Amino acid sequence: MILKNPVKLGKTALGFLVVSATTLYPLSTLAQEGLSLNQTLNKVLEANLRLQASELDHSMAVERAKAEWALFEPVLLVTLAKESNRRENSTERFLSQRVSIFDEQNAIFSAAVEGTLPSGGNLRLGSQLRELENNLQVTGRNEWESFAGATLTQPLLRNRGWKAVASQIRLAAADSEAALQDFRSQLALVLSEAEMAYWDLAAAKAFVEMSQGSVETANVILKDVRDRLDAGKANELEVLQAEAGLAMRESNQADAEQRLVDASTRLDAFLGRRANTGEKVLPSERLEVNVTPPALYDALSESFKSHPAYLAQVKRMEQAGILLAYAKNERLPQLDLKASYGLNGLSATYLGSLDDSFNKNDFPSWYVGFEMRYPIFDSKRERHQLNAAKMREQQALLELSAIEIELVNGIHALVEKVESLRSRSTALGRVVELHERVLENEQEFLNAGKSDIRKVLEVEEDLSEARAEALSANLEQRHASVALLVQQGAYLKARGFDIEDEESDEG
Repeated sequence: MILKNPVKLGKTALGFLVVSATTLYPLSTLAQEGLSLNQTLNKVLEANLRLQASELDHSMAVERAKAEWALFEPVLLVTLAKESNRRENSTERFLSQRVSIFDEQNAIFSAAVEGTLPSGGNLRLGSQLRELENNLQVTGRNEWESFAGATLTQPLLRNRGWKAVASQIRLAAADSEAALQDFRSQLALVLSEAEMAYWDLAAAKAFVEMSQGSVETANVILKDVRDRLDAGKANELEVLQAEAGLAMRESNQADAEQRLVDASTRLDAFLGRRANTGEKVLPSERLEVNVTPPALYDALSESFKSHPAYLAQVKRMEQAGILLAYAKNERLPQLDLKASYGLNGLSATYLGSLDDSFNKNDFPSWYVGFEMRYPIFDSKRERHQLNAAKMREQQALLELSAIEIELVNGIHALVEKVESLRSRSTALGRVVELHERVLENEQEFLNAGKSDIRKVLEVEEDLSEARAEALSANLEQRHASVALLVQQGAYLKARGFDIEDEESDEG
C-alpha cells in the first residue's frame, strides 16, 4: 500500500506508536499459553537440584533427632555360658571343702532388662540360674542356684537429672530445627531468585515487543518519506534521517532479543532445563506493580518472628547453652548412689530354685552404698572444655547480634527503596503519558507541514526511552519487593510455600 496523503501517514504512523504505548506490558496477551508465577515456582520446586539436596539435609537432621530418643529404650541382655574351674585347695579351703582338689563344671543362664532413667540413673532387672556340678556334691544329686533382683546406679552430682541425660536429645532437636530454618532459607533464596528471573523474562519480552513496535513505526515513516520523495514533497536528507532512525531501532531490537535469550536461559537453569530443549516459559502475569511497603516496625517484627537465618541462629544459641550446661556438669565430682536387692534360691531343679527365689523370700541379698570418683589433679580436660563452651556461647551471641543488625539495616533500606521506586514508577508513568501527547502533537505538526521527520523520530525516541525507563523502574520495584519479603522472612508465606517442623520425638 502506497501512502500518498500525509494526513493518512500521520494517522497510520501514530497508530503504530499508540499500539506501542499500549503494549508496554504486552505479556497479558500470553496468559493462555504462558505460565503464572505460582506455576513457575512450583516447577522450580520440583526440578531444582539444590533444593532437593537442602531438603535431604533437613530430613537427615530430623532422623538424627529421632534416633537420640533410643537412649531410653530398654535393652535385653541374655547370657548362656559354661564355666570350668579346677584348682588345688589351700589348707583353709581343704578344711572347709574336705578335698585337696576342687573341680567344677557349671552352666550359667541369665536374662536381664537394662535401661536409662530420665533421672540419669541406670536400672537393671534380671535373674540368673547356675547349674552346679562339682566334686563336692553328693553323687546323683543336682543343684540349681538362682538369683533374682534389681540393681540401681543413680548419679547424684555429675550426669544427674534430665538436662544432663537428655543433652544429646536436646542438641539434636535444636539441630533439626536449625536445619529446618537453613532449608527455609535455601528455599526462599532459590524461589526468590527464580521469581526475579521470571520478572526479568517478562521485562525482556516487553522490551522486545516495544522495540518491535518502534521498528515498525520507523519502517512506516521511512516508506512514507520515500513515497513523498517520489512525489517531490521530501528530500534525500529526510530519507537518510529515516533510514538512520530505522537502523538505530533495529540495533535496539537486536539488543532486546539478546536480553530475552539471556533471561530465558537464566530461568531455564532454575527449572532444571537445558537451554536448547525448545521449551520456553512465557510469563503470563503483568509486570507493573504498585506495592505499598509495610511500616518499618511491622517489617522488623515479622523479620524477628520469621527470618530463617535469625531463627536458625537462635537455635544455635540454644545449642551453645546446652553445651555450656553440659560442660559445667562435667566439672562436678562423680558421686553415685548404688543399690541392689535380690532373692537367692537353691534346689535340685531349676524350677524349684526359682520358686525359692520368688515365693519363699527366705534368703534376701541387698546392698546400699555411695561411690565417688574425683580426679587427683585439676581435671584439665573438663576445665578447657568448659572454657571452649563459654567461648562458643559468646560467639553464638555475637553472630546473633550481627544478624539482628543486618536485618534492621537491610529492612530499613528496602522499605525506603520500595517506597522510592513506587513514587518513581508513578512519576515515570506520567512522563510516558506526556511524551505520548508530545508525539501526538508533533505528528499533527508534521501533517500540517510545521515539523520534519527528524523531529518526529527524536520525539518517538524520547517516548521509547521513557517507556523503557518506566519498564525498568517497574522491574526494579518488583525486585525490591521480593527482596523485602525475603529480608522479612515472609517470602515463603506470601507465596504459599512455607513449611513447618516435624516432631523430632517418637511420641
